[in-house]
Amino acid sequence: MKKLLLIGVISVLLAACGQTTGGDRAEGAKDLSMNDAKVHVYYFHGKMRCVTCVNLQEVAQQAIVENFAGNNDVAFIEVDFSEKANEALAEKYEIVFSSLVIACGDQYKDITDQSFALVMRNPEGLKELIVQETNYFLNN
Repeated sequence: MKKLLLIGVISVLLAACGQTTGGDRAEGAKDLSMNDAKVHVYYFHGKMRCVTCVNLQEVAQQAIVENFAGNNDVAFIEVDFSEKANEALAEKYEIVFSSLVIACGDQYKDITDQSFALVMRNPEGLKELIVQETNYFLNN
């Protein structure tokens, strides 16, 4: 029952993602072409974003800034997957809607489902998840 409820909530959130426009590129987001960090925390989004999607970006970026500031091995990267220039990256990670992916070389972990489940009701838990997964890639 809980699994069915979670799937329903995620479905509603994802369906709502196309209802409002997002703001300007987040402060601190890095240019994709100029990044040589070991671990990339990618926040993928389209042109239209709901409040939940915008919050996901803010919480993810805060987690990186608060825990990895000054660490050149970690980069938060905002990616508009609807832009032609980002098409190959979106295809690499099989992105079709707002997503959060942590990558290191050819290895990556898509934490989108957990992120949407946590972002509104437990943002600190989402930050912990992001830090945990980022540290995993840094240490392996």
